[in-house]
Amino acid sequence: MNPMIRKELRQRMRERRGWILPSLYLLTLSAVITVAYYSTAWGGNDRIQGWQVGAALFLTLAYTQLVLLLLLAPVFSAGALTIEKEQRTLGGLLTSLLRPTQIWWGKFAASLMFVLLLLVIGLPVLSAVFAFGGVGPWELTIVALTTVIILGTISAISLYWSSAFRRSVHATAVSYVTVVAMTVVTFIIFGIAMSRLSNRVGNAGWTSIPESVKAPLYLNPLVFITVSLVPRRQLYPEWFICLSVFSAIAALSAILTLRNLRRSGDVA
Repeated sequence: MNPMIRKELRQRMRERRGWILPSLYLLTLSAVITVAYYSTAWGGNDRIQGWQVGAALFLTLAYTQLVLLLLLAPVFSAGALTIEKEQRTLGGLLTSLLRPTQIWWGKFAASLMFVLLLLVIGLPVLSAVFAFGGVGPWELTIVALTTVIILGTISAISLYWSSAFRRSVHATAVSYVTVVAMTVVTFIIFGIAMSRLSNRVGNAGWTSIPESVKAPLYLNPLVFITVSLVPRRQLYPEWFICLSVFSAIAALSAILTLRNLRRSGDVA
């Protein structure tokens, strides 16, 4: 195993938040599924079917889980390299036998693996909807895969900001700004573009909207998780476009982070 991964995982699991965060995470998911169940099953509609309850619970948990993990991912990634700068250990790390790629991979994998731990321990709660029907293993698999891709991209971006700044507070703040820009600002840009488009051509269906107008949404994690919930045969092209965009952003972030690490090594 990469020594950076071993060191980071041991350090994170020995911290108090190593057990507090998973506990709070599970409590939050349990509270959400309880409220969603009573709101759906006992909402005054006597004709609601079991599969409808299952589908509603699954959608609620999928979006809630993604939002919670988006809030937690920058916490573990944005300070991965800045903490080395603050403790003045980055120079020694860069002059060790580890190459910049190994350092990046160790920090990235350790940060992502702790977030994935939260995702894994939340899967039993998400799988509880199987008891109601309406959801199968495919839906659970594609949602989990999409969530992993999103979290990997956010971790790579946060790690880049960690390499660009000297203090953890600055890197964390900019990482959260990036998350807000991807989840909120893209919707605002799309809404403005749609208002201008509707003024010219009237109401347009999703398939008739130009790709230039839909382009900001391909950066949105909530849209990515939404297009993964369509039937399997309808994943193309939107899901694959989002996959390509998020993969390209993660790759670019990794390249820029490695460049910053090499520059820091030259200075050291």
